[in-house]
Amino acid sequence: MCMCNVHTVDGDLHDFDFRLPHNSPRKVSTRQMLAQTTTRLSSSSVTASSRRQHATSARVVRAVSSAEERCAPADVSRRFVLAAPAFAALALNAPVAFAKDGPSVLVVGSTGATGRLVVSELAKCGAAGKVVAGVRSVEKAQKLGLGDSADAILGNVDVTNPAGLAEAFAGYDIVVVATGFVPGNPFKMNAAAHEVDNVGVCNVADAAKAAGVKRVVLISSILTNGRAMGAEDTPGFKITNAFGQVLDEKLVGENYLRASGVNWTIVRPAGLKNDEPKNSLVITDGDVMTSGEISRTLVAKVMTYAAFDASCENRIVEIAEEGSFAGAAPTSGKTFALSSDPKSWFA
Repeated sequence: MCMCNVHTVDGDLHDFDFRLPHNSPRKVSTRQMLAQTTTRLSSSSVTASSRRQHATSARVVRAVSSAEERCAPADVSRRFVLAAPAFAALALNAPVAFAKDGPSVLVVGSTGATGRLVVSELAKCGAAGKVVAGVRSVEKAQKLGLGDSADAILGNVDVTNPAGLAEAFAGYDIVVVATGFVPGNPFKMNAAAHEVDNVGVCNVADAAKAAGVKRVVLISSILTNGRAMGAEDTPGFKITNAFGQVLDEKLVGENYLRASGVNWTIVRPAGLKNDEPKNSLVITDGDVMTSGEISRTLVAKVMTYAAFDASCENRIVEIAEEGSFAGAAPTSGKTFALSSDPKSWFA
């Protein structure tokens, strides 16, 4: 089976399988791919991520201004939730201070299916001093329950609008980016992919550099560099790139980030699936994988632990679940049991 990932601007990825047997030589035309996927786009849904449970510690429901943050007491509560849309204006670009040690992390694209899981995993990991959900719409984030896992919700964070993006990033050590373009009108997909996966990532890199961010962790895709790999005729490349030439656009964004002077980590997952991981994790360097599948949950865990691992600085990692490859598995890379210590994954 061949999987295709299509991002949405808030980080959702719609997954479509074209039911090609693993060893099938049959070719699928771009027209057929788009016809199948356009039908599925209209009826696809994204499974909501599980939410972090809190048995103790009451939430403080309030918005925090930047001036208030500067004089916050050392024992200020770690739980800040913007309670209503009326507070949204106060929340824009308003850093929040927390007493816990550890780097501060902003997740851009937090309302997406993968982004929500990243926020939750970061909160469970415990390595961050604060975990803030960066979103375009605070109201949408509240409805999705992001306040149950994030320390705060920061509105008006839009990679396609560079004005104010550096201010939004100010004060954060790590920015995790889980965004992508919205597939829709076939006559506008190229422009949308260019705006989000190319220019949007460039905007992130510029803003991160201006704000003094220490590392950007970007979710991308296997086969982003497929042309240079000689893999442009593979089903995976053809299917994915049929949507707005998105792999070509992602490559421009990746390269810009890598040349920006900001420390970076790029995680390239194989085809995303919504169910929980069942098989061991396979990790390779960049430009290795041409097929495969992986659970979003496992992707979120990889991104979380990669964000804090020094060996992942300025490094591309590609990930999939064992046994999901079309044909032979990659000969390079390492395989890790799901029960293994995530801190051992990147050594």
